[in-house]
Amino acid sequence: MVFRRRRPPPSPLDAIDPAAVPPACRAAVERSLRSRAQFAELVASLRDGPLQDRMVALGSQLDAGVLAVWRTASQAGAIDRVTAALDPERITAELKQARRAGADDAVVAALQERFASTQRLLNSRDELGGRLDVLEARLDTAVARAAELALTSSASAAPEIGALERDLGVVVVELDALAVATADLGA
Repeated sequence: MVFRRRRPPPSPLDAIDPAAVPPACRAAVERSLRSRAQFAELVASLRDGPLQDRMVALGSQLDAGVLAVWRTASQAGAIDRVTAALDPERITAELKQARRAGADDAVVAALQERFASTQRLLNSRDELGGRLDVLEARLDTAVARAAELALTSSASAAPEIGALERDLGVVVVELDALAVATADLGA
């Protein structure tokens, strides 16, 4: 009888390609992947027991956070492509030209609406980048806290791990909300 080792299921993180996202978001994706790799090394170094079990559970939350960073960065790429296709410089130039030429008020109003819409997209994209960096940094902080807790006794680490689980949960929820808001914006 031949026994085959079961391969572990592929990780959803394997599909993440930092090169596929805009350069402005690439660093956040790379840092989140690096944090996850550091966390995996930390968990692998722990002895079997309750601390390792709790850290493994934290790994699932961390994976969800990394995936949310990836989704958000990917959507930022979609927003970038849409705004590039709209050609904000051309829109601005056309509005200025219409105003200078004394175009009909209805034409100027339509151009003004198009300009305002494009500016909202650009502003949202800028805000997205800032929020993504902050949330990714909070993920990285959670990994550092996990490393710190791994070096303490299991008894003293238990309440702190609970706090870390809650904090990481909040970060993941915020990242998911950012990913959803970005998807809605890009849709």
